[in-house]
Amino acid sequence: MKTLLIGDDFINKLKTTLTAAICIALAAQVNFQLFAPGFMISLAPIILPIMLYFNRDYNPVIIAFSAGIISSLYRGLILFVSSNIDNIFEVIYADALFYFAYGILFLFLYGNKSKSTLTNFFAATVISDYFSNLLEVSVMLHFKNFQLEIFKTLIIVAFIRATIAVFVILLSRYYNFLLRREEHEERYRKLILITSNVKSEIYFMNKNNLQIEDVMKKAYYLYKALSLEKYPENLRVTSLDVAKDVHEIKKDYISIIKGLEEQFNDSNDIVQMNIKDIINIVSDEIREFIRSNKLKVYIDFKIHNNFNVSNHYYLVTVLRNLIYNSIEARESKKTEYINVDINKYRDECVFIVSDNGTGIRTEDINYIFNAGFSTKFKEQTGDICRGIGLAHVKGIVDEVFKGTITVESQVGIGTKFTVKINQDEMERVSK
Repeated sequence: MKTLLIGDDFINKLKTTLTAAICIALAAQVNFQLFAPGFMISLAPIILPIMLYFNRDYNPVIIAFSAGIISSLYRGLILFVSSNIDNIFEVIYADALFYFAYGILFLFLYGNKSKSTLTNFFAATVISDYFSNLLEVSVMLHFKNFQLEIFKTLIIVAFIRATIAVFVILLSRYYNFLLRREEHEERYRKLILITSNVKSEIYFMNKNNLQIEDVMKKAYYLYKALSLEKYPENLRVTSLDVAKDVHEIKKDYISIIKGLEEQFNDSNDIVQMNIKDIINIVSDEIREFIRSNKLKVYIDFKIHNNFNVSNHYYLVTVLRNLIYNSIEARESKKTEYINVDINKYRDECVFIVSDNGTGIRTEDINYIFNAGFSTKFKEQTGDICRGIGLAHVKGIVDEVFKGTITVESQVGIGTKFTVKINQDEMERVSK
């Protein structure tokens, strides 16, 4: 197994080295002649340091030597086919010498550094480029006829190519930074949505816990009443067993709630979010849902005033439930328009979610906020929706935000939900 891993590592390194060498060799073909026949100024010394920078785990001498061999062979073939230069072998030799010298200089100036910066990289690139070019042109001139202009030009060329290489690396860093930031923002949005779901469920689990306790008490009182009236023992035992079973269910229920609360504690609730950031998160999720399901739904968010929200997880739950309720209430063949209008009038924050969906019958208006009530069902299966969404919304608006929610609707025209919350309650952290 170890032998296989070593073999795979060697193959991967060989592929990377050959890929870098081929890219450098191709870049070397973009060039212009200078100083002596066969001496070229090319793009290769720009690509070479970039390849060395992004493959710092590899020996720069090996990459440079590989590039030198491939580039020299490729260049020699081109010269042989298309050029009248007599000293082809000298040109190839000088070209290869450039890469060999570059790799060795770069290794000592940058590759062996345990801690290196872009400044060190820039200096190593300039020096490696300059002296390698100087060696190449010296060979081409047979170490004769040196002029000051050659030294000046080579240092300028080395400086320009090193600057371009550093600029490309900085662009790559910035691009990666944008990708990481986008990924971080996406994860943060998902965390907000997941937390809002869990916290709202915890809130209603705590409410249900009170109902469970009430059932347990009723079962125990029934046991006492049956005992006083001397009902048959099997009835008394059954009623007591019911009380015990409910008590065990309550213990498990409390354990689950505590576990969730520990994972989703309130430490982040004290950090306020402004309403624009909240809407951006909700909007992205809703639009992605519409796109992925290819729905004929257009949604528009309008925020007239920006304000802070402390219990943002609960507000996300309210808005998402109302919007998804509108989406579910649409007619399948009709294009639906949903408008979310957010404004602040004096000290009151107002949220309006309206649509042009199927509407709600007048006789159903008074029941839509009751848990378990639903007018929606799946035509394919006949299953009725559980009807918990609007009950959640009203519970959170009433008890968490101390606000109000009203609904106006006409069958075939649409529905409008209006949520009003005092600004002090909006900014207050729930205990």
